[in-house]
Amino acid sequence: MRNWGGRIAEVWQRGSRSLQGRDGTSAILQTLLARFLIIFLNVATGTITARLLGPSGRGEQAAMAIWPQFFAYSLSFGLPSALLYTLKKYPTERSKSFSAAILIGVILSTIGAVIGIFTIPILLRKYSVDTIHFAQALMLAVPIAMFTEILRSSMEASDEFAIANQMRYVFPLGTLVMLVGLALLGKLTPFTAVISYWLPGIPILVWMIACTRRFFTIRFERVRRSTKRLLSYGLRAYGIDLVSTLAGQLQQVLAVSLLVPAAMGLFAIAFSLCQLLYVVQSSFVTVLFPKAAARPTEEVLQMTGRAARIGGFLAIVMAAFMMICAPLVLNLLYGKEYLAAIPVFRVLALETVVSGTSVILAQAFMALDRPGIVTVIQSLGLGLGIPLILWLTPSYGLLGLGLALLCSALIRLASTLICYPVVLKTAPPSLWFVPQDIEFIRDKLYRR
Repeated sequence: MRNWGGRIAEVWQRGSRSLQGRDGTSAILQTLLARFLIIFLNVATGTITARLLGPSGRGEQAAMAIWPQFFAYSLSFGLPSALLYTLKKYPTERSKSFSAAILIGVILSTIGAVIGIFTIPILLRKYSVDTIHFAQALMLAVPIAMFTEILRSSMEASDEFAIANQMRYVFPLGTLVMLVGLALLGKLTPFTAVISYWLPGIPILVWMIACTRRFFTIRFERVRRSTKRLLSYGLRAYGIDLVSTLAGQLQQVLAVSLLVPAAMGLFAIAFSLCQLLYVVQSSFVTVLFPKAAARPTEEVLQMTGRAARIGGFLAIVMAAFMMICAPLVLNLLYGKEYLAAIPVFRVLALETVVSGTSVILAQAFMALDRPGIVTVIQSLGLGLGIPLILWLTPSYGLLGLGLALLCSALIRLASTLICYPVVLKTAPPSLWFVPQDIEFIRDKLYRR
C-alpha cells in the first residue's frame, strides 16, 4: 500500500509540474485540460437546449447563433495568426504590433457586421422573419468574436497559455450559467438561448483586455510598419486560416441553407459531439505554431511530424470509441429523437480526424513564413468540397452532407501533403505512429 501510495503521489507531483510549466509539453497538457473542460461545458449547454427546445428549436437557435463568429472569422484576413507570428519574429516591437492589430480588428469587425446585416436575409430565407431580424441584431457581437481571437493570440505568443486557456473556457461557462437560470425560470426559448451564447462575452472581453494590458501598451502612434507586417503575413496566411478555422463554420452555414430546422438540429448535435474528437489535435495546433514560429526548418518539420502522429493516433482511438458509444451517448444526453443523427455523426467523426491532421501539418508553413502557396491549394480543396455539399445534401440529406464534408477533408489533407515537396522541397512528415513517439512521450513525462 505504501508503495502504491508513493507512486500515486509521484504521478500527482509530475502532473502538477506539467500543468504549471511553460514549455511545449506543459502547454499541450494545459490546453488539453482546458479543451476537455470546454467540451464538458458545451455538452452541458447542448443537452439543456436540445432537451428543452427539441430538434426544430435547437436548429433555429443554431441558425441564429453562428453568424457573429462566422463573419468575424471570414473577414479576419489572417490577423490572429499574423499577430502571433509578428510578436515572435519582432519581440522588441510587441506593443506596436499589438496596437496595430487592435486598429485593424476594429475596421474588419465593423465591415463584417455590416456585410452580415445585408446577407443574413438571403442565407436564412427558410426561416421566420423574427429569426432573420434577431440574427441581424446579433451582428453587434462580431467585434466580441474578432477581439477574442486577437487577445488570445497575443497571450499564446507570450507563452501565457494558462491565461489563453482561461479565455477559452470562461465563455461557455458563462453561457451554461445563463442557460440554467433561464431553464429554471421557464424562459428558455431559441431567442433567449442565443442571447446566453453571446451576452457573457461582454464582461469576459473586458476581463481579457485587463489581462493583456499587463503585457502590452496600446499606443496608436507610428504603427504603419507594424500594420504593413501584419497585413503582409495575414493576407498570405488568410487562406489557411480560412480553410482550417472556417471549415466547421462553413459546414453549419451550408447546413442552415440546405436543411429544414429539424434536420439542422440533428446536424448541430452531431457536429458538437465531434468537437470532442478535435480537442486533442486542436491542442497540438494551439501550441505548435507559437512554439515553432521562426525556428529552423528541420526543427519545425520534426515538431510538426511528431505532433501530427501523436495527435492523429489519439484522435483515431477516441473516434473509434465514440462511434461505438454513439447510440448510448445520444440517447442518454439528448433523447431518442436525436438517434437519427448517428449515421452523420460517424461520418463527421472521420472527417474531424482527417481535418485535424491537415491543420497540424499546415502549421509548418505558417511557422516558416510560407503560407502563400499552400493557401491556394488548401482553398482549392475546400472549393471542390462546396459543390459536393450542394450536390449530395439535397439528394441524400444529412448523410450526403457528411460524406461531402469527408471528401472535402481528404482533398485538403492530400493538398497539404503535396505542398511539402512543392513549397518546402522536402518529403512530408510520416503519419505512421512509431515506437519513437511513445519513447518521446514517456521521456517528457518521466523527466517531470
